[in-house]
Order: sequence, then structure tokens, then C-alpha cells
Amino acid sequence: MQIEYLTTGLAAVERDTRPPVVMALGYFDGVHEGHQKVIEEAKKEAGKRNVETAVLTFNPHPRTILSKDHKGKKYPELTPLLEKQKRIQSLGVDRLYVISFNQELASLPPQQFVDAYLIPLHVVHAVAGFDFSYGQYGKGNMETLPLHSRGKFDCTTVTKWKHEGEKVSSTRIRQCIEVGELEKAKTLLKRPHAVQGEIVEGDRRGREIGFPTANIELKENYVLPPAGVYCVYVKIDEAFYPAVCNFGYRPTIYEQQADPNIEAHLLSFDGDLYGKKVELQWLKMIRPEEKFASIDVLKAQIETDKNFAIRYFDYES
Repeated sequence: MQIEYLTTGLAAVERDTRPPVVMALGYFDGVHEGHQKVIEEAKKEAGKRNVETAVLTFNPHPRTILSKDHKGKKYPELTPLLEKQKRIQSLGVDRLYVISFNQELASLPPQQFVDAYLIPLHVVHAVAGFDFSYGQYGKGNMETLPLHSRGKFDCTTVTKWKHEGEKVSSTRIRQCIEVGELEKAKTLLKRPHAVQGEIVEGDRRGREIGFPTANIELKENYVLPPAGVYCVYVKIDEAFYPAVCNFGYRPTIYEQQADPNIEAHLLSFDGDLYGKKVELQWLKMIRPEEKFASIDVLKAQIETDKNFAIRYFDYES
């Protein structure tokens, strides 16, 4: 898959220098089943026309620029850009165009957006979900896109994708994760929500109380569940290890910890992990994080959590 990063609009004359494509349009956070239906439809149309399949997306998330709550801070995502690229590539796409989302792009009227990107990229057919919008204030949509195409391409709108009567969307999946409904998120994503990180040296407090942990430092701003204790898989060098994971502020040990941390106690691994790149898959919430009266009470609870995780993985296997 060829990837092109676009920081500014293109001239209309570029259309004749680029290969014709059927273009799937969207942000595609999570690359969930609904997104995959859009890309599958684009591939089908491309096959009919004997042209390449392309995907057009944006980076960073538009809310990073547009939301007052996140302005200046990267918006948490289900699949940051590199992971999104890998998932889109796995679907057999020929080309990926990544447009830099900034204030200038957000200010483009819908017609100018089409003129600056879709027409120059030699789109012969555009495919998007029913709720796709473009241009300033999102005024452009799948009803206006044929009007803005200047006769250069036609369009297909993919209807909402549902699971058991519920719309599958990045927003709904995000909501599930943020309240700890990880099994529901897995159902909608068709896979566990996963984050990528690196194992770094911690303060060894887990080892001191009899439960050595791998401290995982994330490199991206992911959507994360609430502070609590979880059953997780830790993927290391293509192998999956069941683990019980604490995500939070460790209030029993520290009076005030500024940032949450992720530490996983692997149930079936003994070895040096420092510096390892890992993937952590969130499976099930055991309980919310809480402050205990003493370290001994905490140790007893961790043992209970560990036994819960062992039973969970025995059942899952």
C-alpha cells in the first residue's frame, strides 16, 4: 500500500498525473466493522472499474483542533495513525492519503475541499458512510457531495451498520471503553481494544509485596478504561500472556500520583522484559481502583484479583 501525506491542497491539473481511484472517505478510528463495509464497497466498485482502491483520512483527529476541551492536546483514539495504517493495509487497499487536519483545512468551504483534494486525487467514485461530513462546520455531506463533484465522480453512501439493533460507531465503542464495558467494546470492534507500549523500569513496589509487574509506558494517546483492575493479554514477540493489570493512581501506596500508570502481573511468564515492545489487550474489568486501609489488605485483594483472572482465563480457554 502506498501512503501519501498531504499538508496542503492540490492543483486541479494534478488529476491527469495521478491514477484513477475509487476513494473511501472517513476518519476510520478503530477501523471497526462499519468502516470495513465502506472500504469493502470501495474495493467492489474499484474492481468493476478496473482501477485502484484508495482511502482518504485525516490526522490528527479533528477534535484535537475543533474541540475546546482538547485544543492543544491530542484527542484520545482507538487506533492512532500507525495502527490505523496497518489495519487499512490489511484490508487490501492500494493507496492511503492522509490529510493534515489543521485550522486551515477546517475553514475550507465544502466545494473548496472537494476542489483541493478529491478532484486532484483523480477520484472517479467516492464511497463513505451515511454520516460522513466535510468542509467548514461539516456543511458538506453525502447529499451534497455529488453536487460538489463537478461531474468528475459519482458516489455511494453506505448505510449505518448495526449489531443486534445497535449502530456500530467509533463513538459508541469509545463510550463502552471509557465506562469499563470492555466485552461490549470487543463485540462492536470484533476484537479486544488494544494499546501499544514499551515495558519500562518502575519503582518495584509490586515485587516488594509479592506481585512483580511489568510497567507499560504508552507512546500514543489512547482511549482508556477507567482506573481499575483488569484481565488482559500482554502480547510479547507474537506470544500472548494472560495477566492481571492495574491501571490507575495506586492510592494505597501513594497519597497523590499525578498520572495514571499501567502495570501488569503476568500469570505465566518469568524473565527480563525491560525494553520490550508490547501490545496490551483489555478484556474484562474486575473492579474499580480503590484505596485500602493497609498494604496487607491490598496484598489480600491482589491475591483475590489474581485468582479471579486465573478462573477467567481458564474459562476462556
